[in-house]
Amino acid sequence: MITKIRNAAFGLCLFVFLTHLSGGASVPEGEGKLRVLVLEGTPYQMGMIHGKALKPEITKLMKRWKADLARTYKVPAEDFIEKFLKYTDFRPSIDRWTPGLLDEVRGIADGAGVDFETMYAFQLIDESWVMNADLGLDKCTAIAAGKRGGAPAFTSQTQDIPRFYHGSPTVLRIRDKGESLETLVFTIPGVIALNGLNSRSVGVCVNAVTQLAHSPKGLPVAFVIRGILRQKTYEQAVKFLRDIQPAAPQNYVLGGPLNAAGFERSAGKMIPFLPFEGAEFTYHTNHPLVNDDLDPKFLARLKRDGVSMEKFRTSCPRFNFLGRTLTDNSAAIDLAVLKTIYANRVSGINNGGTYGCTIMVLGEKPELHISPGRPDVEPFQVLDFSPRNTGPSSAGQKLN
Repeated sequence: MITKIRNAAFGLCLFVFLTHLSGGASVPEGEGKLRVLVLEGTPYQMGMIHGKALKPEITKLMKRWKADLARTYKVPAEDFIEKFLKYTDFRPSIDRWTPGLLDEVRGIADGAGVDFETMYAFQLIDESWVMNADLGLDKCTAIAAGKRGGAPAFTSQTQDIPRFYHGSPTVLRIRDKGESLETLVFTIPGVIALNGLNSRSVGVCVNAVTQLAHSPKGLPVAFVIRGILRQKTYEQAVKFLRDIQPAAPQNYVLGGPLNAAGFERSAGKMIPFLPFEGAEFTYHTNHPLVNDDLDPKFLARLKRDGVSMEKFRTSCPRFNFLGRTLTDNSAAIDLAVLKTIYANRVSGINNGGTYGCTIMVLGEKPELHISPGRPDVEPFQVLDFSPRNTGPSSAGQKLN
């Protein structure tokens, strides 16, 4: 069963021109094959491994990212980065809640031959998006279900990001020998996390809900994800998410061996979302459904456009498709059903921004099923964990 469970606007005169980071940069044809990179050692050492191993990919993505910044904001990318970092102060939260991760970012920067400030800014994807009141509802879709009968719990999502990030889908296999914990993190080369699953069967997926309140001093999304993945139980993961103050608002889908739930997390509130009372599953796209901790800019836009909140909440075709597909607790939610839903192009769930699709099977032997691209084109691969971290289980990677 699913467990039921703002603050100052940025004040950034960070150019009033902040808009959605759209694609448009040159991108290679096809998504490329999934790369799995093993990270061990201190945070800095893991970052160095990441930066060195993926230096060509990071260099290429950095060029596209900077070109997009310059094209979108009409200033040199370096000027944008300098102003963005000047008007935000995330580092104290990072040091408090996810100690060591800034050292990992330093390692990535040194390994890839990039200055630290630029690599740090490269992590702040959602923190850039959240300042744009005109961001469209064209991003990730998530579905989760608790354990039901003989079916395991699941967390899952499509990862939809601007096209200039595409081309090198990557999984980081992070081994923390001291904690006997292993983590599989789906990401972009050079970025510490997009989503992930650990060997204690704690999984996290995320959806941007930019209409909610944000904080210029909170914990950035990529760091929240990694912090969640340090937790050894579902209950600890939920508590971590409740205790922090996030920077950019998100809907976090958390799962464990028995439970899975979605939480709309703004700077000031954390509210669980269920599609109907008593639902044993949840789903979400990119608009707030239950959290009223809204960004004043978003409310001003609704008023300007003459749109009610009720009408806005029913404006997402992907969300409406899920409502028609998963109508009540009799709906089957298993690997086959999830793969069929995520392969659907008519609904918009599977779209040109889909960087990959992840389905996390939770339980005694957690597995990450991952399509490194559009899931109706790129076959799912299956990653699991080392026996020493999960008990009896086959380790490594296999094709599905």
